[in-house]
Amino acid sequence: MAFELPAPPPDLKPFFAPQGVVLIGASATPGKLGHGVLQNLIGRDNRVPVYPVHPTHPTILGLPCYAEVTAVPDPVDLAVILIPAPAVAAAVEACGRRGIRAVMVLSSGFAESGPEGAARQAELVAAARRYGMRLLGPNGVGLLAAHTGFNATFIGRMPPAGRIALLSQSGAVGGALIDWACGQGVGLSYFVGVGNRGDVDEAELLAYLAHDRHTAVIAVYLEGLTDGRRFLEVARAVGRHKPIVVFKAGATEAGARAVASHTASLAGSEAVYRAALRQAGLLQADTVAALFGIALGLAYQPAPGGPRVAILTNAGGPGAIATDAVARCGLAPAPPTAATVGALRQALGAAPQWINPFDLLGAASTCEYETAARLLLAAPEYDALLAVLVPNTANDPVGVADGLARAAAAQPAGRRKPVYVCYMGDVSLRAGRRRLQRRRLPAYAFPEEMAAALAAAYTWAQPVPEPMAAPPPAWIADFARGLAELGDRPTLTEAELYPLLGDGGFPIAAWARAASAAEAAAQAERLGFPVVLKVMAPGLLHKSDVGGVMTGLTTAAAVAAAYETLLTRVAAARPERPPLGVLVQKMAPSPLAEVIVGFHRDPVFGPVLLFGGGGVFVEAYGDRSLRLAPIAEAEAHAMIAETVVGRLLAGARGRPPGDIEALVALLRHVSTLAVAVPTLCEFEFNPIFVYPMGQGITIVDARAILAS
Repeated sequence: MAFELPAPPPDLKPFFAPQGVVLIGASATPGKLGHGVLQNLIGRDNRVPVYPVHPTHPTILGLPCYAEVTAVPDPVDLAVILIPAPAVAAAVEACGRRGIRAVMVLSSGFAESGPEGAARQAELVAAARRYGMRLLGPNGVGLLAAHTGFNATFIGRMPPAGRIALLSQSGAVGGALIDWACGQGVGLSYFVGVGNRGDVDEAELLAYLAHDRHTAVIAVYLEGLTDGRRFLEVARAVGRHKPIVVFKAGATEAGARAVASHTASLAGSEAVYRAALRQAGLLQADTVAALFGIALGLAYQPAPGGPRVAILTNAGGPGAIATDAVARCGLAPAPPTAATVGALRQALGAAPQWINPFDLLGAASTCEYETAARLLLAAPEYDALLAVLVPNTANDPVGVADGLARAAAAQPAGRRKPVYVCYMGDVSLRAGRRRLQRRRLPAYAFPEEMAAALAAAYTWAQPVPEPMAAPPPAWIADFARGLAELGDRPTLTEAELYPLLGDGGFPIAAWARAASAAEAAAQAERLGFPVVLKVMAPGLLHKSDVGGVMTGLTTAAAVAAAYETLLTRVAAARPERPPLGVLVQKMAPSPLAEVIVGFHRDPVFGPVLLFGGGGVFVEAYGDRSLRLAPIAEAEAHAMIAETVVGRLLAGARGRPPGDIEALVALLRHVSTLAVAVPTLCEFEFNPIFVYPMGQGITIVDARAILAS
């Protein structure tokens, strides 16, 4: 499926390729940030004119200084500001009057510091917008472009030029990763410290980098988003053309708010972020190290065309570890064909172990590695090659790196398979790893890292379903109108929800209200026995918590007695909010399984749909799958398949398959409701009884929480 790239924001070009740079806050004192930034701007390779601004110094580091930005000569289209926060807004104003098009604010003391700082940030953003300037930061670490040598940061090192762009919400993490990249010989195209995102944010940077010829992969260190939907919309389109790898920090369940519905309590912030990023086709790194591990593989090598992996090693233990890691990642360490084994034996003899993993034995030479790699890459039963080397006195790690690179390069154009390499060790392998980087082979210290990176590349190569937002059906308007007529209230019970849902085709078990014991008995006889009685009380969402449900009632007398028992029991438990009567419901037959379907409105991403195992212990089970609404039919099927209850309903271990198509239809129905009725903050059907294939589903409880 094609995803149209967003147009590159033209007004971001001065950040990445300025014609001239003014530094407001230049310092002549070594050790101060203003001195370090000026040193970086002058650089060894940078050819961009640099104009330091200082009120008293005539020169700094051999460059003439200017007392005010208005005195700076042309060309200049970027200002870097590093002065105390209270003075920044005035400096931005001065840049605007000078006609500068872009401002990079490295100063701190803004929104990250509290309400006073937030007000200062709003002031400087407003100043930039008055003059049509773009602003990166504040509280950022700056930007560098490795292929031109331009460095407008206070990070001390310039990484080698490469194909990975790094965006980071943390300047400290960005600096650490750049230092690591320099040590490993890993190349970058750009580094951008986004800071507080007062104006320019990740979505715009992704749109710009999507069209950049120096960038093949975008790595993102993310701590949070303010407009999650917009970020995902841009990232989904960009990520189909250039892989985007994300490490998300600070999104644990401890950060999730306390909520009243099962749905929202199950969808903690970490789970929502992971579901949203996956749904948009972004690759997720579980560690900071994996952020670069995944990016390296995709920057250097093509994505695998399938899951079948050949493992080449010089030791049995590491080969076994790699095989386990490949299988755990969902890839297939497939056995070789007889033809492949024959070719290997003919070329390299019978001594090596010609199974998968292919063990060349400890004294494997460069020639043996290269020959085996060529044959395995040519074998039609494999989609990728993972090579492992454990050092000993017989090996030449640099030579093996060159041999593997030659084998990779010898593949036919247009049919290249990826080669990933694990040099397992450290001191004796450092030169070999650096050679691998120069030869554009991704290098890893352990087999698990290598297998996870290859699996991520395979994931990226799979199609991403595009969400389908169909026009809301007619019953949605009736639902919204009925909701408005109920007036302001924090919650809706099933007795209030069912009438609103009546025209939507939801398979709700037959029900009726009753305000007396006699009426309850009469309604039960009309519906047909057995029945269930559920107490109706204001604000009571979880009736079973106060003993407000009685099941299996088979006579009118039993119903009347149950009515009195329920009202007495619940009135005693909640004397401040007495019950209003009961809901009588036809008791549904025993199902194959109970499930939950619902949504809650996430503050970052909007409506988040949930499917999982249902019932009163739904939170204890923790069996769930999440997607952002709206969803396509394929995503509804995937949500069900990702859960334990979904696998049971698919017919696991000889069980009869459940009516999954009915669940898919319900999920898409609820998805439409989530998108079309923004006043619903949380909503759920729980439990839903699922019956064998073709026999449908039955909703036996519902609740909703409204936006205040």
